[in-house]
Amino acid sequence: MKAWKKGALVGGLVGVTGTFVTYLTGDISFISLPVVLLFSLFGAGLLFLFPYFELFTLVVVYGLLGAIIGYVIGGKK
Repeated sequence: MKAWKKGALVGGLVGVTGTFVTYLTGDISFISLPVVLLFSLFGAGLLFLFPYFELFTLVVVYGLLGAIIGYVIGGKK
């Protein structure tokens, strides 16, 4: 498996974990907080009240970040 795919997989798992922690505790998790703050800059922070929106957004954002980091660290082979 290529490095960027591993990074995307790990990033997606981080997003799922953040949503799960938020669901269990009822409060926003530290994993979700940076993405929520980013969305609140554009006036869309209240969308995170919907659990499926939070799940989808966190998986996509952290998956993309993980893929980029995996690509940079793994380099071209």
